[in-house]
Amino acid sequence: MKIQSFNEAAAEVAFPVDELYIINNALNEVCNGIDLRGEFDTRMGCTVEEARELLRAVYSLISEMTGAD
Repeated sequence: MKIQSFNEAAAEVAFPVDELYIINNALNEVCNGIDLRGEFDTRMGCTVEEARELLRAVYSLISEMTGAD
């Protein structure tokens, strides 16, 4: 991971594809593998749907970077 720039509201970060796979796998596990019923928002700091949206975005980026479907 390389931090490009940041401020108090946002950060611009560059990830190599291998690190994106780690993020993708962790999000997939937390969204689909671990039962956090009733505690997801508290433990993750977001809703399940917000995490799934991020998972879809990361997966889409990996697919574009690697040419995979």
